[in-house]
This record gives sequence, structure tokens and C-alpha cells, in this order.
Amino acid sequence: MKFIVFGEDWQSHPSSTQHLFKQLAQQHSVIWINSIGMRKPRLRLVDVKRVFNKLKSLLLSTKKTAINRTANKINDDNFTAHTLAVLPWHDNVLVRLFNKWVFQRQNFIDDEPIVYWLSVPTAISLIAPREQDKVVYYCGDDFAALAGVDHKMVAPFEHELIEKADTIYVVSERLANKMPTHKVKMLSHGVDLALFTTQTAKASELEHISKPIIGFYGSLNAWLDKALLLKLAKERPYYQLVLIGHLVEDFQELLKLQNVTHIGAVDHQRLASFSQHWQVSILPFVDNDQIRACDPLKLKEYIATGTPIVTTRFAAVDPYQETILIADNHQGFIERVDYAVSLSKSDFLNWRANQSLLAHNHSWQAKASLVCKQLRFC
Repeated sequence: MKFIVFGEDWQSHPSSTQHLFKQLAQQHSVIWINSIGMRKPRLRLVDVKRVFNKLKSLLLSTKKTAINRTANKINDDNFTAHTLAVLPWHDNVLVRLFNKWVFQRQNFIDDEPIVYWLSVPTAISLIAPREQDKVVYYCGDDFAALAGVDHKMVAPFEHELIEKADTIYVVSERLANKMPTHKVKMLSHGVDLALFTTQTAKASELEHISKPIIGFYGSLNAWLDKALLLKLAKERPYYQLVLIGHLVEDFQELLKLQNVTHIGAVDHQRLASFSQHWQVSILPFVDNDQIRACDPLKLKEYIATGTPIVTTRFAAVDPYQETILIADNHQGFIERVDYAVSLSKSDFLNWRANQSLLAHNHSWQAKASLVCKQLRFC
């Protein structure tokens, strides 16, 4: 079976789609199309950098892209990644015609049936599925609420994709409720078990920190509760708050505190060297539509690592209430952090073992196998 996948830029960040297709490419042909965009660029630094990187990727693009391996070897002969010279103004009819022409001239299509796997709704305007082809919409976020997306532009493409899709995979019940019941299937996020359960040496960036470390990795974005993080850092100066990831929003008031450390985004392969060695992993999210619909990748990774987790309440953590410390307000969050830090060594080891067991049913291998069976070609 041949997949043509429309996702984000390959290896730009470790998305669920990338994890899944590292597994599926071991048995099936995968043509990966780098991001075609879900918002129009504006004259600002972040967009200028993005355009520059896209042009660089286009100029340096090779027909064969090596896949960064973790625990599993992958058949490179099955996988290619491509950057297309498409324009991001998808709501313009002439641009759509141009983009469709750019895609069609790549000669990806032959007599073999194709599964079009769309994680990016705007991609529906590029493809022309035949009777023998399948269209899969992989909905990992609520695009109507997702930060950084041009909601008005994307909405009509998502509606068209929902109508044309043969199967719709969602990561949460909230997203499932928005989809036609006869098409929708649940596919929660998985985890790279080998990466996060194998013990690793402590990251050098943590070596100088003697205080208990409260850690988070992921982009520092609008969905983080700044007020909660400020309260935690100010009221617990004897903890070191370590935040790893791209700085998207203004967190300067928080980062100027002495017991707050910001580390830029690190390679996904290094994350366990941080999360295995801090005392508490946190998910300090605000309560909004995006978070209510999400299933964060880091949740399963935190669970597999085994470090105690403290989180604000949202739907994705509800199944783990017996293992994860869930708070309904700021003070409750801080109290749960205190409890996690105070665990004895034996309690900590028991906690780690119980959490790690929870993760074993959620490997990416298991998720890929499920997709194969449900699409009926394995």
C-alpha cells in the first residue's frame, strides 16, 4: 500500500503523524509532503524565518530523506520526503489551481491504490482521489481553536475534507463529537517506549542544579498558564523550574526569576535525559477549547518516563487519575508539586514502575498495527 502524507515539515518537531509513519514505513511506501501551510504569512520575524527555511528546504530538498532512528530501523527505500513549491494563500482560487498543478506534476501517482493521509486540511485542495484510493483525515487538534492557525481560511477546507474522507481519526472524544459518527475512529497518541523507558545519563544542562527540579518541555506558548507558573516559582524559591522549548509568547516576567531556567528546544532523542532526572513533570495548561480537545504527546512520554506528573485538569488526563496528580486550581497544583517532591525513594520507584506499566499499551508500533487493521491492508 502506498501512503501520500500531508503533514508538518519532516523532523521539524516530533509530531504524532511522524511517529506513526516511522512505523508504517517499515512495511509500506510513504511519500511525505512537508507542510503546505495553514495560515498566510505576515511581515514579522517568525514568518520571515519560516519562509527562509521553506525556501532553503526547497532548494536543498533531496529525493531521499534519511529518517532519524530511535529504537527501530526503518526501510529507507519505502520513504521519501518532499517540499513542494506551493503558495500559502489557499483561499485564493488561482493559488489553489497553481498548487494543484505543482502537486500533480510530481508524478507521485501510478496504478497502485493510494491512501491520502491528511493531517493538514488545506491539502484537500491539492488531491484528486480516484475510486481505488482512500482519504484519511487525521485530526490531532481542534483547528477552530488552535493557536497559529488562520481559522477563517482553514474552516472551509476542513469541512470539505470531513465530507470527502473515508475515515477520520481523532485523538479525543471532544473531536470525535464534531465528526460524522460513521466515519470517525479514535486513535490516541502513542509513545516511543524504548526512548523513554531506557535509563539515560542526566543532561549536562541539569548538572549544576542542586534544587528539586520541576520540569516541562514543549513550546512556551499561549496555552501555558503563565499566572500559575509565576505563582509556583515565586512561592517555591527552593525549587528550580526548568522550561525546555521554543519561546513563542512573552514569558520574560517569569524567566527573569532566579529559580527559573529556560533551555531552548532540544532534539527529541534527548528529552528522556531531562525528564528522567527531574523530580516532577508538569502540564500547566490553561482551560480553553484547544486544550479540552488535545491529547498532548508529552503526556504519554511523561508517563513512560515514570517521573511523578502534576497537571491542570483537562480531558486527556482523566483516564490516569489514579496515577497522575490532577489539580483544579493554582493552589492545588502547587500542593501536588510539594507532595511529588516529598516522595521517599521507595515511593518514587514504585510510582515510576506503576506509570511505566501504563505506557506499554500505547507504543507507536501498536498504534501503527491498529491503523493497518482498521484500514484493512495488513
